[in-house]
Amino acid sequence: MSSAILQYTKKVNMNSLRFIAVLIFSICALTSFAQSKTELKWLQQNTAELKSGEGYNFSALKKAIGNRRIVALGESTHGSGTYYHLKSELVKFLHQQMGFEVLAMESGLGDTYLAYANVDTLSGKQLRDFSVFGNFRAREATGLFDYIKKQHSTQSPLNYVGYDTQASSDFLINQLKKILADYNKKLSDSLSTRMFSYQRAYGYASNQDSVNYLKHRNIFVATSNTARRYLEDNKDAIMAKHQINNAAFKVMVRSLAMFAASYNLPYAETWKGYALRDSLMAENIKWLLAEVYANKKVIIWAHNGHVEKDSTENGYMKAMGHFLKEQHAADYYTIGLFAYSGVAYQFWTKKTIPIEKTNNTFIEHRLIATGKNTPFLNISNARKTPANSWIFNFIHAYEVENGGIINFIPAKRFDAIIVCKESKAPTYNE
Repeated sequence: MSSAILQYTKKVNMNSLRFIAVLIFSICALTSFAQSKTELKWLQQNTAELKSGEGYNFSALKKAIGNRRIVALGESTHGSGTYYHLKSELVKFLHQQMGFEVLAMESGLGDTYLAYANVDTLSGKQLRDFSVFGNFRAREATGLFDYIKKQHSTQSPLNYVGYDTQASSDFLINQLKKILADYNKKLSDSLSTRMFSYQRAYGYASNQDSVNYLKHRNIFVATSNTARRYLEDNKDAIMAKHQINNAAFKVMVRSLAMFAASYNLPYAETWKGYALRDSLMAENIKWLLAEVYANKKVIIWAHNGHVEKDSTENGYMKAMGHFLKEQHAADYYTIGLFAYSGVAYQFWTKKTIPIEKTNNTFIEHRLIATGKNTPFLNISNARKTPANSWIFNFIHAYEVENGGIINFIPAKRFDAIIVCKESKAPTYNE
C-alpha cells in the first residue's frame, strides 16, 4: 500500500473515530438529559406542595404518616425562623387532625417538664423562655407556646416535655435551690455557680486544658449527684412542702442523674460526648414513652442529625434516631427538613450566615426544581426505579451544625424530606 493511501486511510479512520466519539457523547448526553427529565417528572408527581397562600396544607403528610405513633421533625439548622414557623404549624396540625398528644422538644428534661407543670401561671412567651435553649426563643416559635398554654385547659391538651440531658434554662436549678435551702444552704446558694461548671468544663476541653476540664467536670458531676441524693433521701417531705407530684419528682431525680451521666467522661474520651448525649436522649424518650406518656402519640422536635434513622456518609456515632428506629421500627417516622436558599442564624457566633448555594447534586436543588415552594416527598415506601434511583444513592445537602455540606442516602436516613425554598433568620428580642 502506498504512503498516500496509508495517510488517507488514517485520516478516514481518525475522522470515523472522532465521529463515533461525538456520537457516543451525544447519545450519553441525551440519555442523561432524558433521565433527568424522567427524574423531574417522578418528583413532580410524588411531591406535594405544603405552602398554601399564607398557611400550610399538610394533608399529604397525614396520608404518609398513617397510624404511626412517633413522628420526628428534623431541621438542617437551629437558626431558621422559617423552620420554626413551619414546624409550629405542623405540630398544631398533628395535634388537631391526627391525635398526637405529646410534643417532646430538644430541650432540658427537667426544665421543660417543670415549666409545663406551671403553665397556668406563665404566659406563652414565658413558657418558651423557661423551657427551650436560646436559639428557639424566637418570635416565629412563640405562637406554638401560646397554643400549648391555651390547649392545657381543654380536654385535649398538647402535653409538653423535653428529653435533653443538658439544662436549657434555669428553671430546674431555681426549683432545686428552693428545695435544697432546707437541707444545705451553702449548696443551695452556690448551686447556679457549681452547675455552670458544665459550660466551663466544655470550654476547657475545647482548649485542650485537661486539668481544668477534670476540675469542673468533677464539680458538675458531684453537685448533680449530691443534689439528687438530697431529693431521694427526703422525698416525702419535699413533695408535700413544694406540692410536687410523683411524676414531676421522678423527672427531677432523673434529670440530675442524666446530668452526671452525660459528663462522666475522662479527658481522653471527651470526643465521645456527642454520641453519649444522643444515647442518653434516646433513653429519656424511651423512659417517657413507657413511664409518663404510655400509649400516647408523640411528636419529637430536634435537629436532622438527632432524628435520622441511619447515618450520613462517614458517620462515626449512633444518633438518637437510630435507637428509636431500632426500638419502634415502622412506628417511627422521621422527616428531614432543608432549605434551598436564604440565611441561618448561628447562635454560637451570633452571626447570620448564607445558606450555601447548591447545584443539581444537592437534594435541595432537586426538590425545588419541581417548581414547588415547599415540596414534601414521602420516601418511606419508595421502590427503586430508574426515575428515583438517586434517593438510594449518596447525595449532597447542607446542614449548618453538621459542618456544612454533608452526604447521605435519602431513603436510608429519613422517611420523608421537606425543602423550604428560602430560609429567613429567626426574630429575637420579642
